[in-house]
Amino acid sequence: MSCCEGREREDAAQGSILYSILNTGARGHLDTAAAQQLCSCASKRRLVSIRAPQLVFKAASEVLVKTIRFVKNVPCFRGLPAGDQLRLVRYSWAPLLVLGMVQDSVDFDTVETHQPSLLHTILTHSTGRRQRTPTEIRDPGVPVSDAEGIKTFLVRCRGLRISVKEYAFLKGAILFTPDVTELECREYVQALHREAERALYEHVRTARFGRLRAVLHALRSMDPEAVAGLFFRPVTGSCSIDEHVLAMFHER
Repeated sequence: MSCCEGREREDAAQGSILYSILNTGARGHLDTAAAQQLCSCASKRRLVSIRAPQLVFKAASEVLVKTIRFVKNVPCFRGLPAGDQLRLVRYSWAPLLVLGMVQDSVDFDTVETHQPSLLHTILTHSTGRRQRTPTEIRDPGVPVSDAEGIKTFLVRCRGLRISVKEYAFLKGAILFTPDVTELECREYVQALHREAERALYEHVRTARFGRLRAVLHALRSMDPEAVAGLFFRPVTGSCSIDEHVLAMFHER
């Protein structure tokens, strides 16, 4: 018998500005209190990591570079205040990256890892004077459900055979998301978001639009921590992924 029995956690949009640009441009439930009381059984939950982290990191980084380049080349985006640009990039980099991995046919395999037990963690930290190696401080992995969710999404999207224009419209709808807090030009971003979705609908005009809307919904629910933990943290360690992304954004 387990030692714990808790359960886990302006339609106008400035006419058709964005449409024209994209069309012709770049091709159970756990409450917090209960969670804090879970015993060491929680440490046995299944975690996975990338089988070939260096190779996948290189491929994911290349996709991220292309993604940032796409974002910076959208005139509507460049016209936004610098603060809004940074907020939008910080909020959307993970779903944009995963969509770019679909487009570039980047795949990955995982291997199961094990989160260190509470006793192991205490003993490791208590050794004090010994310098810990990069292997010892490496992130143990991400929940298998997150990794499988991303992998399933990649496979499902490839089955849709998304066209270059559809990718552009999807990226526009993800980038210009009004859900970001503290936007200076929120109404304009909302209008651009609606324009991107309208452009997608005008391009498709079939039941396929519903399937592509489902892709958008799945992308918006992507956990940036899971994406970072899977593709970047095994190589970058404890470095902030946000800072890595923003550094790439500021590069000329």
